[in-house]
Amino acid sequence: MSPPRRRLAGRILASLAAALALARGPAARAEEAPGAIIFNKAEAAGIGEPLRQDPALLRSFPACPADTFARERPVWRRAFAPRRPTERRCAREPAACFVLCTRWSNAPACFDLALAFEHHSLDVPDILDKERLYALACAGGFPAGCTNRAAGIRNGGYAADPFRDAPRADTDACLARSFRLDCDRRGAWGCALLGQAYRLGEGVPAEASRARAAFDMACAINPDFAACAFAKRQVAEMDAPPDSADDAP
Repeated sequence: MSPPRRRLAGRILASLAAALALARGPAARAEEAPGAIIFNKAEAAGIGEPLRQDPALLRSFPACPADTFARERPVWRRAFAPRRPTERRCAREPAACFVLCTRWSNAPACFDLALAFEHHSLDVPDILDKERLYALACAGGFPAGCTNRAAGIRNGGYAADPFRDAPRADTDACLARSFRLDCDRRGAWGCALLGQAYRLGEGVPAEASRARAAFDMACAINPDFAACAFAKRQVAEMDAPPDSADDAP
């Protein structure tokens, strides 16, 4: 076998090994063993440079999440749904999850790796890498990635985020569309944040009835999820009597 073919075969075998390593064991989040999540920060540090040079990321990161949804998902991936590795596995094996994310177009792996980076932000050299991974998850066809990327644009204020200096009205409209995309696909956080957008008039007209409908949908999707608790707090604030100081002449 010629040297180029040996190198190609080696890369393929390495990718398969990473995929098989993550395929072992239960995949469902509910089946994860209890205890603290171990984060491999040495492996995580090695991901940053290849992540920032990834062609799909360079196309997706500067664009509105709603406009990139599933644009980087290859045709073959539509026929073979990816298996989600879980955040715990991606925290323990970031390099293997990164291979699944970028070489195997496994958008859920991008998302779980982003969660691991977010929940261990003090051990990650560049906190914006979680935003990059959420962008890849969205572009790969995982709608929750669109919501998390949009939430990062809204709340993060990262100096190197391409949306930092974008016109506020354009950004708000982009975020509302991204939340709606996820909500339409039964994403609880997408509905909760869409409700907030309607409540505050961010990117959409301020409409209390639509805000309540979106909040109700977040809880209908999963009443035990954090998104429902957020939605209930928003509704409680809407129903609270106006502060007496606001009524003073």
